[in-house]
Amino acid sequence: MKRRGLIGMAIGAGAATMAPAQAAEGPKTYVLVHGAWHGGWCWRLVAQRLRAAGHIVFTPTLTGMGERAHLMSKDVNLSMHATDVINVFEFEELENVILVGHSYAGHILPLVADRIAKRIRHAVYLDASIGRDGKSFLPPDEIARRAAAVAIDGYLLPSQDPVWFGIPADHPLLQWVRRRLTYHSLNCLSEVVRLSNGGDADIPKTFIRCLKRRDMSVPDPVEPLVKGKPGWTWLTLDTGHDAMVTVPDELTAMLLAVS
Repeated sequence: MKRRGLIGMAIGAGAATMAPAQAAEGPKTYVLVHGAWHGGWCWRLVAQRLRAAGHIVFTPTLTGMGERAHLMSKDVNLSMHATDVINVFEFEELENVILVGHSYAGHILPLVADRIAKRIRHAVYLDASIGRDGKSFLPPDEIARRAAAVAIDGYLLPSQDPVWFGIPADHPLLQWVRRRLTYHSLNCLSEVVRLSNGGDADIPKTFIRCLKRRDMSVPDPVEPLVKGKPGWTWLTLDTGHDAMVTVPDELTAMLLAVS
């Protein structure tokens, strides 16, 4: 069977299994933000399921990636990506939003919240970094190493190793993901987060940890910072990093449960 057929089957199955009556409170609004090298396309299966359940979903693609890869330039950085997301709120006139960030997007969420916290109902970090004031995604020495070893003109090449994204080598959508990966600017990983209004401190937050991490020999750096802490809910999924691809039903169920 062709890959396109496999994708269609997965989407169709999700629509059939995730079509309960919408919650009594009415439809929720979700903004799903992708991580490095990806695009809004990676949320396809989850977005389909959320919409089938009666909810409103936006999956913006950040400047320079996905179908916006032609806009990649030396000017692309973390602040620009935060503005990409804020502009979705502005132009779609969104309020009471469940804002979800995967991986690198965990650095975007606090910047967005710092400017429009009152419009965010809940922030969900999916196997993500957590941006903090005064810190960059990667420390300067790691940025220098990657610039020398794995970057072209300041852009990181996407990894073709399925272990990186936690997608099994025999998964029917692995090649679908690989074909869509694009460059990621090192500027996004070196820019220091600057918060003026407390970021997401006053917003309810959930962290979803994908348990099949790339390097299981290293202690989880996030768990002690989040698990059991005020304002946070800690959840886990028994899958690899790209949970929106590998376990869309389970991830959708978690997002539907967010209040």
